[in-house]
Amino acid sequence: MAEFYRFFNSTQDDPRQYQADDFSQFFKNFLGNGFFNGLQVSADNTMNTTLASGSAFIEGHEYTNTASITCPHEPADASLDRIDRVVLRLDRDIESRYIRAFVKRGEEAEVPEPPGLIRNDTIYELSLAQVYIEAGKSFIDDTQITDERGDNEVCGRVQVARQVGDQINTVDIKSVDAKPEEYSEGISQFYMSGDAQADIFSDWLNSIGISPSDFGVGLGSLRAYVHTIGNRTNTGVQTITIFRWDYQSGYEILAEYKRANNAISSDVDWGDWQQVSFVVESGENENGSYVRYSDGLQICWANIGTLDATNDTGALYQSAESTYWEYPKPFNGPGTVVVTGDMSAFNRWITTTGGTEGEGVYIRCMSTVYSESGYTARVQAIGRWR
Repeated sequence: MAEFYRFFNSTQDDPRQYQADDFSQFFKNFLGNGFFNGLQVSADNTMNTTLASGSAFIEGHEYTNTASITCPHEPADASLDRIDRVVLRLDRDIESRYIRAFVKRGEEAEVPEPPGLIRNDTIYELSLAQVYIEAGKSFIDDTQITDERGDNEVCGRVQVARQVGDQINTVDIKSVDAKPEEYSEGISQFYMSGDAQADIFSDWLNSIGISPSDFGVGLGSLRAYVHTIGNRTNTGVQTITIFRWDYQSGYEILAEYKRANNAISSDVDWGDWQQVSFVVESGENENGSYVRYSDGLQICWANIGTLDATNDTGALYQSAESTYWEYPKPFNGPGTVVVTGDMSAFNRWITTTGGTEGEGVYIRCMSTVYSESGYTARVQAIGRWR
């Protein structure tokens, strides 16, 4: 049969009967495996651990533990360590039909490994914690317990079912003009690829007023997540995070923008995009220190010394020669940099000679008095790196 439908009341001529598997399959459509709350494993300084109350969800089946459970571990070996696991085990065998907590005993070894988890058509296990059993030790303390509830590979918190989440890549993508009321109530998100969704991705970038060339890459190298908090009254806040797709670039986050709408009327569009600025790189080298921001701003600073004031220029004196400061990081070409400075001496200041080019700048000390003494110049350059 190609079509399945459930759940309906029975009639005398058409009885409708359902198995537990029918209900579990239904719940699996929108809930994934994991724990809801609680279920922390702790030590009691014996060879037992304690599983706290809490609840979980495994393959469409619900589990609740209303009180602490004692989990006994076998005594330690005299010379070799081992790793046990405290697991929740779903067993769908007709003779079992339960979810219970168990201790899975590991094997002793010079370098012990935790026991594997069983996951097949009958049994499915979630690991709540690893317990390191030290050779010759007669009790377990909290330092020997590794909490695994947050590890999505072995447990994780209950989330949207994978078959729902996977659709984020295609079905849930919306145009940049979609109003907040057109999104799911509450929190929703979708993913865009510069390769697979080139046209709609370009529309989103155009609405912000940016292009892939601003980041020095092609559209195919870009990916984005759009995260929306909205409701049916057409109010909402939206964030788009743009990043590079390749691991060679470290999946660099290139930019983040936000916009909002608080209009009850559906005729009112989103507000303007506002960029969120964050540090993408910072450091120092022999030429000074620098910080680069996601919006393209760059600030460099350094101490340059020592500069005298011996060259007579009429009413003022200047250092005999200009000193070249190579920026610790280059700026995006000439004409984009403002350089300022100060001297650690009275009646002295800094001026630039020539252009503030992208790679560096020439500076000189200026003074109202003649002085052969050299002083340090504190310089700063502000401009754009992209």
